[in-house]
Amino acid sequence: MTKHEIQKLGISIAEELIKLGRESGGITYITEDDLDHAVGELARCMTLLNLYEEREEYEKCAIMKIQIKRLKEQIGAEGGLDDEI
Repeated sequence: MTKHEIQKLGISIAEELIKLGRESGGITYITEDDLDHAVGELARCMTLLNLYEEREEYEKCAIMKIQIKRLKEQIGAEGGLDDEI
């Protein structure tokens, strides 16, 4: 097989896998919405904040609090969230 044929086969396999994934009705994690992405990032940061607090890594907690505040401001402007940290 030539390099071009292998690439063509790879693309065909990838397209078929994507098609099967969409047909299965499974959960998709791809988002094109900035708000959804920001909410996911907020959840990740809050999880890390809890982890760092348990480990008493307070410098990392401070960084996470800054990130959380920034994300809440972004989400609040778009999605109506006004909770405090």
